[in-house]
Amino acid sequence: MASIKLDELENAAILVDDGEGSAKALVSRETGMIHLLNDEYMDEEAPLPGDIEVSGQYVSVPAASELGLGRELMFRFAAGHLPGDRETVRELFERGDGYERFARLLEERGVLDAWYRFREDETRTALEGWCRQHGLEFDPAKPAT
Repeated sequence: MASIKLDELENAAILVDDGEGSAKALVSRETGMIHLLNDEYMDEEAPLPGDIEVSGQYVSVPAASELGLGRELMFRFAAGHLPGDRETVRELFERGDGYERFARLLEERGVLDAWYRFREDETRTALEGWCRQHGLEFDPAKPAT
């Protein structure tokens, strides 16, 4: 069984999340290759395999939000590192463009580096757990970023 690079798996989960139902990513159990598919884009480096219907050969990559890596991750960070700003963080995302405002708030509070470490650790944990759950190997030399 081939290894899956965690950074590529993270990118695929983000693509699926951003696609809001129109994007799909599949991981080959045999090669570890991630095939990205959506209505507007077809991955030329990893084209749709001919054996896509073979049962158990491919695993669908979940959306990042299904792995707790979307807004939920930011809210968890805020709960632990910005307890006085939890409501402010929620409001940032209700108004749209929340990530940029979130980053500015983190910088103002002096916790931006802590956020990056938290995000990296939580992302790695979630992706490694997903791989184990589906019997897939991951490449520990390539951390998710």
